[in-house]
Amino acid sequence: MAKRLAKITFIWARIVALVALVGNEALLGQSALSEAGVGDDDEFLIQLEAYVKYGGKIDVIDGMTGKHYHGSSQVVKAIYNNLPKIMGGLHKKLLELEARHMAFQMTQGARHGKELSELAKTFGIKGFYLDKENWLKKEKTILSRLDDKPFFKIKELVVWELEELSGIAIRGNERGKNLKFNTDTLKWERRILTEWEVNIRSRNSFKRANKYQGLNLDTNEGFHISDVLPGNVYTGSFEEVKVSYPIIVSRSEDEQEQIDRLQRLIVKNLSYLYDPFSWAARRNTRFRTAFVSRLKTHMEQRGSRIFDREWFDPLIANFLNDIVTLKIYGLKEVYGLYVTQRFENSRFLMGEAMDPLNWNEGEDRASSGKRKNVKVRLNFKNPDGARFVLLDMYLRYGDAFLENIRSKIASVTKKTESLALVRASIEEVSGVAADTYINAALRAQETSILSYHEKQSK
Repeated sequence: MAKRLAKITFIWARIVALVALVGNEALLGQSALSEAGVGDDDEFLIQLEAYVKYGGKIDVIDGMTGKHYHGSSQVVKAIYNNLPKIMGGLHKKLLELEARHMAFQMTQGARHGKELSELAKTFGIKGFYLDKENWLKKEKTILSRLDDKPFFKIKELVVWELEELSGIAIRGNERGKNLKFNTDTLKWERRILTEWEVNIRSRNSFKRANKYQGLNLDTNEGFHISDVLPGNVYTGSFEEVKVSYPIIVSRSEDEQEQIDRLQRLIVKNLSYLYDPFSWAARRNTRFRTAFVSRLKTHMEQRGSRIFDREWFDPLIANFLNDIVTLKIYGLKEVYGLYVTQRFENSRFLMGEAMDPLNWNEGEDRASSGKRKNVKVRLNFKNPDGARFVLLDMYLRYGDAFLENIRSKIASVTKKTESLALVRASIEEVSGVAADTYINAALRAQETSILSYHEKQSK
C-alpha cells in the first residue's frame, strides 16, 4: 500500500509540474479586437489611409451648448476626419478575425463533436451528434450581419474644452452626465453608454433582447449586461448601435500630442466595446462549453436505470468531454476553462476591470469583478468535484480506468446508484480504498488548478 501511494504521489507531482509549464499561456481575450492587441498596435493607426471609410455622417457637437461645434481646434478637426477611418479599420479587422476564428471552430467543432459522439456511444449514450445545421447558428447570423454592414455608428462627436469644464458648468447638462471629475487623479474622465437592441419578429410572436454596455474611455474599465440572444435570430433583427463619443480638448496642450493620445484611446475603447459576438457568449468561453452542455441536455432527455441522475449526468458529460478535450487540446484546456469560468469570467465585466459607472443619481448598476483570495475546494459529492477525481484516474490509468467504468455503466440492468458504481471502479483500478484515493485526488487536483491559476495571473 505504501509503495502504491508513493507512486500516486509521484505521478500527481508530475501533473502539477505539467500545469506549471502550460500556465503561462494567456486566456482568450475579451473580444477579437482586444485579443489581437489592436489598441496597442501603432501600425493600425499608420495604415488608416488604406481603409475604406466608415459610412455615415458624424455630427460634431459643442458639449456646453448642445449645438454644432464651430471652434477652430485642429485636434477636433483631426479626430473628426480620422474617426470614420478608424471605425472602418476596426470593422474590417473584426470581420477578418471573426471569419478566421469561425472557420477554425467549424473544423475543430466537427472533430470534437464526432469524437465525443463516438465515445458517448460506447457508454450506452446513443443518438448524440453534432447538429451541423444549428452548430454556431447564432454566430453565423452575427457574422453575416457584420459582413453586410457595421453594427456601430458614431452619431456624434461631443467636444468639451478643458478650460471651461467645472462641476457647476455641466450641472443639468444631459451630455455632461458622461463626464466625471476624478478627485484622486484630479482629471476629468469620460464614458460611453451603449444599448444594443435585437428584435425578433415572426408571424405570431415578438421577442426583444437587449445588451447594455458602458466604458470609461480614460481607464478602459466598464460593465456589460446582456439578455440571452434567442436561437431564431436573423440578420435583420439587429438594430444599429448609435454611439455618442465625447472628447476633451485643451488650448494649452500640444495639439499633435492630443491627437495621438485621443486616437489611441478611441482604438483601445472600441476594441472592447465593438464585440457583437458577446451576444452568444463571452469570447473566453465561446465555443468551449457547447459540447458538454449539449451532451448533458441529451442525457437528461433520455431514460436511464441510474437513479441519482442529478449527480451522474453532469459528471459523465464533463468526464467524457474532458477525455476528448485532452486528446485534441491537452490538459491546459481542461484547467484553463475551469479557471476562466470560476475565477476570471465575471459576466458583467467590460474592458480591463469592472466599473458599473454609477456617476449620477439614480444609477445603481451592481459591481462585480474578479474574485480575490482565490481558493479551490472540490467535493466528490458535487459532480463538478467528482469530475476531477475521474480526470485524475484517467490521467494515471488511462484506458484501463475508462474500460472499467464504461463496462460498469453500460452493463447496468436494474435501478442503480451511480455513486457506488463509480467508487467501486476507482477502487478496483487503483487498488486503493475509494475514500483514500478520492481524498488524495481532490487535494492533488485542487493544487493543480490553483497552480494553473497562479501562473495564469502573473
